Amino acid sequence: MPRDIAPLTSALEDTTPGEQSDVYSLLAAWNQSIETALDRGGWSRLQEIRGQYLEEVIDFVDTAATTDGIDWAFLEECADAYPPGVGDHHCSSILANVVARCVIRTRIREGVDAIPTWALEYLADVTVEDDSEWAWESTAAFGWAVGHPEIAVLDRTLERAESGDESWAMGILEHATFADPEAGIDLLERLLDSPDVVEDLLFVSCLHAPFEQNFPDFPQYWVPDTELDYHVEVSDDLHERLLAIIGQSIDPGRLRHFDGSYRFDLERAADEYGPGNDA
Repeated sequence: MPRDIAPLTSALEDTTPGEQSDVYSLLAAWNQSIETALDRGGWSRLQEIRGQYLEEVIDFVDTAATTDGIDWAFLEECADAYPPGVGDHHCSSILANVVARCVIRTRIREGVDAIPTWALEYLADVTVEDDSEWAWESTAAFGWAVGHPEIAVLDRTLERAESGDESWAMGILEHATFADPEAGIDLLERLLDSPDVVEDLLFVSCLHAPFEQNFPDFPQYWVPDTELDYHVEVSDDLHERLLAIIGQSIDPGRLRHFDGSYRFDLERAADEYGPGNDA
């Protein structure tokens, strides 16, 4: 057995599913082993370890956090021990995944008001630079908090897009549309109307998945439809409104040129709702 992952493999052997005290040791062992692997083998070794052990570690943390309902206090303790955006540990790829799952679960089972504010702030603070792209992708679950009483998801997403963080906004747009298609399309309209937002059709492409499936692809290693009863419902009227927004906001020449690359009828959006059309 490679010596760089000895603390991790030992901790995995000693971890009992659902035992929260074991998870604290497991996270510390993960962090230590990843740091050692990076020092000795670089990025390729890190990827190798992630591919072999990350799913198992996430499962242990997720089980410990959800054995008797979601234990937000436990997750907050873990997040406080390994905060996002600091760049001095390697646990965000685990914690962001589990927090994201629990945000989605809570939205569906209990409603948006039950999502703790700290969990949303945690997701919003994860960065690619300090926490890895893998962790960052899970933070799109922030979009499931659309309508939250304390966090203005749409406003914050627009602000970050206008500040240059359009990639983050794309993930939030997709997840917000899964959670509430009408709110997601509202957000798309605000993004396309903003003079400070550069992308247009890439934002439109973010709405493909909510029109074709019930859950997003991130966070990874999770099959939500095995535990959650949820269906995305997009009415014909809402679909038509989406086409109107696209037609009114994007150059008709671009829409016709890229029509075949999108699930939506961009040509019809241009013809029926483009400039000079009173539809």
